[in-house]
Amino acid sequence: MAIALALRGVLGTQNFQLNQTPSGTASSEEGISEVTSKKACIRAVFCIFSALDLQTALTSLAPISLTEIEEAELMNRLDQKYLIHREWVPQLVGAIKDEYHILEVDGARQTEYRNRFIETTSKSSLHEHTRGRNIRFKARIRQYGSNLRSFLEVKEKTVHGRTVKARIERHATAGIEHPLTPEESKFLSSHYKYGDPELSEVTCHFNRFTLVSNDQAERITIDTDIVFRSGDKEESLGELCIMEIKQERINRNSPLLQALERFKFEYTPLGRRTRMSKYVVGMLLLNPNLTPRTYRSVMKRVRRMRENLH
Repeated sequence: MAIALALRGVLGTQNFQLNQTPSGTASSEEGISEVTSKKACIRAVFCIFSALDLQTALTSLAPISLTEIEEAELMNRLDQKYLIHREWVPQLVGAIKDEYHILEVDGARQTEYRNRFIETTSKSSLHEHTRGRNIRFKARIRQYGSNLRSFLEVKEKTVHGRTVKARIERHATAGIEHPLTPEESKFLSSHYKYGDPELSEVTCHFNRFTLVSNDQAERITIDTDIVFRSGDKEESLGELCIMEIKQERINRNSPLLQALERFKFEYTPLGRRTRMSKYVVGMLLLNPNLTPRTYRSVMKRVRRMRENLH
């Protein structure tokens, strides 16, 4: 009912059909412009109500504090990633609300994350990922919008498929903008196995909420509103979200994976396990001249579904 009223407000009281040029003396170009504008408004309305539904769903979970979650950090884990539609998220959360707690910081259950990636001049990390190397590294600076703390982080993917993360906290005022300190450069040389790393211009902004299992070593993050930037370039994933399941060992009986089953074939291939890195996806979207190699199918999927779900 609320959506219908909002749409009525967007479209006005005139008898307007999206596939027709408005009546009167307006040119075809003006008609196309008005149709495009109406469609954009309709998308905006549905995005607003999808966000409201999500906020309602998030309030149904019991909270867990940052202190409690830090005591059970999964710094050595197995990861599974999934591309999902934003519209699915409230239903997924509702289906598993009794099985998980949600991270809450200062009353907020969803917060902005800001990443700035670190890379070598020869793009070693990017190429190792797109070549499908079993052992590979990523480095970034991450800032948490909930408390503005920022960390320099290195993630190693081992030959056994595990993700091992090492990190150190930055100075309180450093954020993602300030250059690396000598101490941070030393940390990188110990953990990041590609030579001469430096801060890149590539950043990634997104909103995230985190679920923590009540009775197993499992954490789930769902990232929405994902935007990549480099200089004056910008690309987003639109209505696509990235869900990541982090476990000590793979447990396919996870309540969330079971809840995801009902969506798997609604928008093929959304909802299927996907090997992808936000850094690599962002780099390839911002630089379409780069060779995707093993990411070719992933990028086709992202571009196709991003366009279809706008």
